[in-house]
Amino acid sequence: MSDRAMIDPEKFALGFANSNLAAGAEPSEVVAEAKKYLLSYLTAYYLVADFNGIESQNFNSPEEKPFKDLTFDELIDRVSQLNKY
Repeated sequence: MSDRAMIDPEKFALGFANSNLAAGAEPSEVVAEAKKYLLSYLTAYYLVADFNGIESQNFNSPEEKPFKDLTFDELIDRVSQLNKY
């Protein structure tokens, strides 16, 4: 994954416009609402990226059992280890 997050301006603007229209925000609040929407988007984006990195590191490691071969108890133990981060 690249260190830079590139956002498609058209898709982002369309998503924001649709959610803003549905919420019925006042025109004077559009900039503040766009900033909140962007903050939410980027927070979710980076949380997912962090999760994917941890998941890949912990579940795709060659020295560990593949995810599909874990017993339920082993899976619970592995998830408990992830919760320590």
